[in-house]
Amino acid sequence: MKFTIDREVLLTTLQNVSKGLSQKTPMPVLTGIQITIIGGKIIFVSTNKEIAIKVTLEKSNKVRLYEDGECVVPGKYFLDITKKVEGKDIEFTLFEKNSIKIISDKSDFTLIAYDKTTYPQTNFNVTSNAILFDSKELKKIVRQTSFACSLSESRIVLTSLNFKAKNGVLDIVATDSFRLAKKQSKLAEEAEINANIPSKALEEFCKILEDDSTYVKMYLENSKALFEYKNIIFVTRLIEGSYPDTSSLFPKEYLYKVDFNKNELINAVDRASLFASLDNLSIVKFTFSNSNHVEIASNSSEIGKVVEEISILNEMDIVNFQIAFSTRYLLDALRAFEKDIVSFFFTGEIKPAIIKEKDNDNLMQLLLPVRVF
Repeated sequence: MKFTIDREVLLTTLQNVSKGLSQKTPMPVLTGIQITIIGGKIIFVSTNKEIAIKVTLEKSNKVRLYEDGECVVPGKYFLDITKKVEGKDIEFTLFEKNSIKIISDKSDFTLIAYDKTTYPQTNFNVTSNAILFDSKELKKIVRQTSFACSLSESRIVLTSLNFKAKNGVLDIVATDSFRLAKKQSKLAEEAEINANIPSKALEEFCKILEDDSTYVKMYLENSKALFEYKNIIFVTRLIEGSYPDTSSLFPKEYLYKVDFNKNELINAVDRASLFASLDNLSIVKFTFSNSNHVEIASNSSEIGKVVEEISILNEMDIVNFQIAFSTRYLLDALRAFEKDIVSFFFTGEIKPAIIKEKDNDNLMQLLLPVRVF
């Protein structure tokens, strides 16, 4: 097995495929990258049993393939070598079945390959129809929702993003039972799906995507989701179980609607949380007693108190109303929006609040308030 490859091409390939490497495993071979040369192509594969990544490079003037073969190279060390060598090309040769020589410019490395017979096989084949996403749109969907997924595996289904499509409309929902993010998107073609895709896997896949509006193909079948992007295939298992029905959580009526400048509100909440962040739970309280502005406050029994005042952009009747939120949850929700004006819909002091962009229902954030005595 022998090939010579442009260093930049190899570095990009390894950075992408290494996202599937296992960090802590009783199987050392899962920290390796499987490399196969066959039929004028070189294929790089990694897996940690949760996700698998395959990158295929065609033979070219930057990818020169001399001898077919297969090996499993220690992933971390191969990536580190590629980052640090200074030559334009890297020459890779497998000899004596398990010794790998890597040469670039004046650098000469020898690595011991893993036993290729112990490397698990991943099925990258699919027969279902593809669902198409614009790569920039998919990155946006994950960024605007995945933060609301649960980090606890006590309810494993809540660590996933629920993808549900019907009549050409796709709803993506994330919740940890204290907050909820819902994004609606239109599909190029009609499809009926209902799948729970692990949020961590989607976040890793989105790190691979470039901001170039290239189509991503998503396939769902046999308890797995497969994404195809350029010369990369990314596979993750689906999470079994029924995702909770969240449609009834969004109230049809509300007591008060309040518009804010998003950036002003983020900065005010951020400053108001300076003292609270030193306590175990960072909470900010909104007090409405004036039709023109709202008071945002937090206090610490040990540090002191901070009060911010921010203008209301829409017309309101004078009301006496208080509600408190977790600072982190509120800032996460606000930062998911792109436009400058956000609308809050309040249904009560201890009832969920809805946040949207003004006159736009495509992205909704739901927050449970915190009881403050």
